[in-house]
Parts: sequence; C-alpha cells; structure tokens
Amino acid sequence: MFQEALIEILSRLETAQRRGLLTSYALIGGFAVSAWGVPRATQDFDFAIAINRGSAQGLTTFLGAQYDVGGSEDPLEGVVHGAIEAEGQSIPLQLVVFPTVFTELVFGHVEPLSVFGRIVPVVSWQVLILLKLYAGGPQDRLDARQILKVRHTRRDDLKGIAEMAEAVGLLAEWTDLLNLDRTE
Repeated sequence: MFQEALIEILSRLETAQRRGLLTSYALIGGFAVSAWGVPRATQDFDFAIAINRGSAQGLTTFLGAQYDVGGSEDPLEGVVHGAIEAEGQSIPLQLVVFPTVFTELVFGHVEPLSVFGRIVPVVSWQVLILLKLYAGGPQDRLDARQILKVRHTRRDDLKGIAEMAEAVGLLAEWTDLLNLDRTE
C-alpha cells in the first residue's frame, strides 16, 4: 500500500516540478527517519517543498489538496494537506513549506535513498535531526535521539550539526539533545 502511494506521490511531484509548480522536494518525517535506519511506524508521507511565491495555489489545485498558510505563531510558511488513494486506503500527504533559512538548509542537504524500492530525494540525516528539533514534539525528539544512535556519529558530524543548528537558531535545542543523551 505505501509503496503504491509513494510511486503516485513521486509521479505527481515530478509532474508538478516540470510544470513549475514547485522547484524542489525531499522526504522528511517518519519515512525519512526509517530511510536513515531507524525503524519507525508512520501512516503518512511528509515532504519538504520549495515553491515560488504565488505558486501554492496552483500546486494545491493540481494536487486536489488544501493549503494552510502559517500564522504569526506558526513556525512554518505553510502546509499543503492532501491524500493519495492506494489499495482502497487514503494515505495522508503533507507538503511542508519552511521559512527561507530552513528551505536553504534542507535543499542544500538532500541525498537519494531507496524507499520502498524507489530512489527518493531524502533530507540528510543531520538536517532531519534539526527538523525534528524544530518540530519539537516528544516523538520528534525521540526520532532525533534514535537517528543519532544509529548513525554512530563522529566528532566532525556533531560539529557540523552544531554549526547548522546555530545558523537556524536551534543551537540550544541541539545542545540539550546532546546533554540528554550523555546523561542516560
């Protein structure tokens, strides 16, 4: 079911990209966590997208979805909410539009990985940790900790993540995560 849904999602995103409705996309969320080696149950697909100003409505119409603009208290620029039908099931899809500083970080660190037998652009594990810290929920924090454990990070990795965290205003959250893992 998820494999079929992913194939359909990728087809639609590739078509949207060719039509100029989005410039880039990369898998984030639970399936990205799994792609980086952490077994993770999830029921939806989450992608970061980069869009040109004013193209959110065209993308939303093309996908038959809904676009929610981020408010003053919302850390996101917006989210396209939709669903993909696969094997008689509706699989939720979220396409996240991040603020510019995160968009640059995300799309500067994408790697092609195999997900359900398809090569998919996936945000790097280092940036995925930062996105999880940015989201800030308990499951997000757990995901970040688990990614660190399975990646067997080196000192250079930690230094690079710290530099990225500082650039996007997440240095305190990153430091807290490291300190928490050291005390356990």
